Amino acid sequence: MDANEILKRYRLLNESFKKVLIYRCGIDTGFFTEYTRMIDAMLYCLEHKIQFRLYSDFANFGYSRKGGWTDYFLPFCQEVHETFHRKYNIYRLPSWKTILSEMVKDKNVGLLAWKLKSYVKYLMGDVCALWMYKCRVLLTRNIRLCHNPGHKYSIPELGINGDYLQAFKILYKMTWRLNDEAKDKCAALCADMALYGEYIGCQVRGGDKVTETSLISPNLYVDAIRKHEKAKDVYVLTDDYRLFCRLQQAAPEICWHTLCTPLENGYVNSNFTQTREEEKKNQMWRFLASIEILLRSSLFIGSITTGPSLFLLKVLFPTNAFPIDCPLENFRNIALLHLKKRVKISQTYLSSKN
Repeated sequence: MDANEILKRYRLLNESFKKVLIYRCGIDTGFFTEYTRMIDAMLYCLEHKIQFRLYSDFANFGYSRKGGWTDYFLPFCQEVHETFHRKYNIYRLPSWKTILSEMVKDKNVGLLAWKLKSYVKYLMGDVCALWMYKCRVLLTRNIRLCHNPGHKYSIPELGINGDYLQAFKILYKMTWRLNDEAKDKCAALCADMALYGEYIGCQVRGGDKVTETSLISPNLYVDAIRKHEKAKDVYVLTDDYRLFCRLQQAAPEICWHTLCTPLENGYVNSNFTQTREEEKKNQMWRFLASIEILLRSSLFIGSITTGPSLFLLKVLFPTNAFPIDCPLENFRNIALLHLKKRVKISQTYLSSKN
């Protein structure tokens, strides 16, 4: 099925469910973490026969007040705009046990106050939703998103009959539809790269990723790229132009391409969310254009620890994907794990290669 047919069937199926979830997208993490959580919530709703509705006003990746998702993409479901969602529709909190153990470990009493304050927000969210919709609806924190590696998804209306990756690819195909403005901007940026034949793609991350895991050396990407015959042209998604220069110096025989500008010295999500409208638009268009280029690559090399790479590896797996920090044959199960576990696997795997 093509994307339009999947979308048509999804809307019919989704709107047939009586119970409703209003999911908030774009709270406080990077774009692809937000995107993946949204896809996971959609899958949860399909399995449990819950109608999925989206709230993305004031999304951290959006640039307009009422835009959010539709700043860059076409709508795929009913969207809501009631303002109480911005303050009270929040993610599920860690358990009391986790909070208390972290509080003792870090000697941070503020964690307890933070959780109590968040519970008040939970209550207010329920009250506001009941008042607004005159019936109980589920909010973002009411669903628990986790995947069992052995679980099989069966949603015949959408052609889903397999594991998580098969389901993810179908929902990606339906939701990843750029709006006219974003499509035109991305097409122009892609044309500037003049990548018309076969090429390899990779992501080399800098910036605030270092707060979550050790950054992977550009030399490891060069070594991986050189093992493949189609290494004449390589497109690089990076947030730090200095890393791009290191790739050029390490392998001058390769023709390197990027939309990263010399002014970029590492992406920090908290800084990005505070940028002005025009600057944020331009950054997101270059980012989305890079993803479009990488989706068409003959081979993508990326890390299981970064959002864009994990997304691309999931979509391109198994034929056009090469995770640099885990065995390809294990990726299907590793892709389901939380970031902390993926970081540990990445570090162990890379250490074993040294």
